[in-house]
Amino acid sequence: MELSYMGPEGIHRKTHSSIVEIGVARIKTTVTDKNSDIDCLVKTFLSNDKNMKKIIGLDTERSHQSSGDKKATALIQLCDGDNCLIVQLPCGVRVSSLFNFLNLPDFTFVGIGIQNTLRKLESEFGLTCKNAVEVGPGTWNQHLAVQKRLIRDIVSTQKPSSPIFDDWGNYLLNKDQIQLAAWNAHFAFRIGNLLLDALDYYP
Repeated sequence: MELSYMGPEGIHRKTHSSIVEIGVARIKTTVTDKNSDIDCLVKTFLSNDKNMKKIIGLDTERSHQSSGDKKATALIQLCDGDNCLIVQLPCGVRVSSLFNFLNLPDFTFVGIGIQNTLRKLESEFGLTCKNAVEVGPGTWNQHLAVQKRLIRDIVSTQKPSSPIFDDWGNYLLNKDQIQLAAWNAHFAFRIGNLLLDALDYYP
């Protein structure tokens, strides 16, 4: 489903909703820079009872064409295992709802290289995060063999292989870009869910 609207400076923009299949998972994915859509998806994250540990996978994509003082982060992706919100930045997005969500004390945001990601988000958009946990490969060796086997199963989930030639800062993302962006956030969620469960982590 695509809902059209007019973006900044009269540019024709779209809110794109689709199902992205990742292994056996079917992720409801929304690409938008529209504040009402962001608010709606944040409410969906808050009401997802299946996400009992309140973990959110977080990832970003950077524009290839940034220069000078132009903000280089083009997308921020958030995934709760069932839903993925892909926010196109900076095109007029009011970041207050994102800021508030990222700073909820009951939620934990997990990602690969997340501290570096958050430094860039704070520098470029003033976005901060209260509870952030690194779940990159450097953390995987800290756990028992059973967790390592499960991690290998997650890693083996087929990653979209189509090359991305289009810039992440484009107004309209193509199907391959959407699939890869959703995969990255969902991967962070699954790894984070497994590792934090092994650590009995609670924010």
